[in-house]
Amino acid sequence: MELFKSERLLYRAPEDSAEDKEFIHSSIINDNTIQTMSTMRLSRPANKSAADEFIKQMHGAVLGVLICLPAPTSEDKTTASEGSSSSTTTKPIPIGHMNIFYTHGADASHHRNAMIGISFAEGYRGKGYGGEAINWALDWAFMRGGFHRISIGAFSFNTNALRLYRKLGFVDEGRDREAIFHLRKWHDLVSLGMLENEWEELRSKQSEITHGGE
Repeated sequence: MELFKSERLLYRAPEDSAEDKEFIHSSIINDNTIQTMSTMRLSRPANKSAADEFIKQMHGAVLGVLICLPAPTSEDKTTASEGSSSSTTTKPIPIGHMNIFYTHGADASHHRNAMIGISFAEGYRGKGYGGEAINWALDWAFMRGGFHRISIGAFSFNTNALRLYRKLGFVDEGRDREAIFHLRKWHDLVSLGMLENEWEELRSKQSEITHGGE
């Protein structure tokens, strides 16, 4: 099993390259949905230098990765639409990003408490990639990172995200009431978490289901 790969996805560090900066700038930072659903920053256009800062923050995270699809195979290229730029690429295709960072800063790392942040570019949402990537990150955090607790958050109006996080096994831990202003209404910031023993139990049950018929 490859460490930085899940069933359909690859995970790599972001580079200080023109390609990565362009992806972050156009498909993440300036994406309307991400600005609305995944950040508390005021929604407004971000300049090119914002991508530099974003990548710098990813480099400083405990784990900062670009979520990628594998490079197209020869068969994929043959069946791709003529004239499509993706039909000629030989590199993995970035479709999102994910960070694991200390909830209360590096000075509190001894508490082994971290948080996941994740978002996907337009066209790659609703395909099950989020659940796959988060499960990979949870396995990395508890098996490799030595963490005791992983948290994740969502705005109360982001019902799809909350449904996914609960399905993955995160437990509701609380909410900041009316902390988010969106479309002239106030919404809650919902906090969820998973402990390492809860993760162990989930993986044990999944293993029993997978190997139950053997």
